Amino acid sequence: MSVLDAISRFVDRRQALVFPAPAVAVLFLLVVLPIAFNLYLAFTKWTVGLGQPRWIGFDNFVELVADERVWNGVWVMMLFSGLSLALELGLGLAIAIYFNREFRGSELVQAIYIFPFAATRIRMNGFANTGYSSRQIASVFAILENLMMVRFAYPVISASLPVMPDHSRFPRLQIADTGMVSYFSGIREALSEADDLNAVFGRQVSRQVVGQELMAAMGTGDAPGFWVRDKTQSSAEVDFVIPYEGMLIPVMVRSGEPGRLRALHQFVDIAPHPYAIRLYGGPLAIRQAETLSGKKYFLMSLPYFLPGKIIEHLEGFRRFVGE
Repeated sequence: MSVLDAISRFVDRRQALVFPAPAVAVLFLLVVLPIAFNLYLAFTKWTVGLGQPRWIGFDNFVELVADERVWNGVWVMMLFSGLSLALELGLGLAIAIYFNREFRGSELVQAIYIFPFAATRIRMNGFANTGYSSRQIASVFAILENLMMVRFAYPVISASLPVMPDHSRFPRLQIADTGMVSYFSGIREALSEADDLNAVFGRQVSRQVVGQELMAAMGTGDAPGFWVRDKTQSSAEVDFVIPYEGMLIPVMVRSGEPGRLRALHQFVDIAPHPYAIRLYGGPLAIRQAETLSGKKYFLMSLPYFLPGKIIEHLEGFRRFVGE
């Protein structure tokens, strides 16, 4: 048996120890050793650069307790902590009581607390500044997923099939019932009066609405994925990607000229097909456009109320452009 085979068999038998070993080693070097060394120094007298540490037992602690400056610092810290906590609780309670009533603009204010998480990417650890761990937040969302109240959409980095969600990246929270969210957040009137859904909450409402319609149209019960560029410093993001006839079709929820859809251009540049879809506050239209790098593609623009019919329109779209 070769050395490599022996190492391989050892790793296979001791996976529970081998895999955490690098992280444990780093933790030991950067956390445990400094703490242990500082604990040792607490019982010694040592001026750095002048001789060796001299053991003095608890003398440092006795001197610390007898120092008036130390007790003054403790008192100031307790006073500051107590006052800041009382101020935070008092102001928080007063604001909650004030907003828990009807007043002009109350619906918009209440919506601010609900919609920021709809159709947006979230971080599990400390979600909504709650201070809870990733595991605790994930367990709560698992219950909500089982109740079919929310779904998670995960990003993909490829522009072709098969769809391979990247679960190591932050997911997007898709609330299952847009009507419920708009009702409890009190923005029904604002939504009914808006000329363009993109103008309400910076595209969050429009993404939420389109995401719910696509979930229903796909019939799988899963939230449709979205595309991100495979670069850590890039913020390029295509709102949705849907599989169709062996292709992965990008879907953007945004108004404006095609030349401004930079994330869509980056997807089209690496995609093996020339098709893209945009949902916006305008009529159905098909046009040929060009990415910033010069690749020609076909863009089908659909009004917001047609995301559930994207598959049917894709068939006509391909026939229209002669593909």
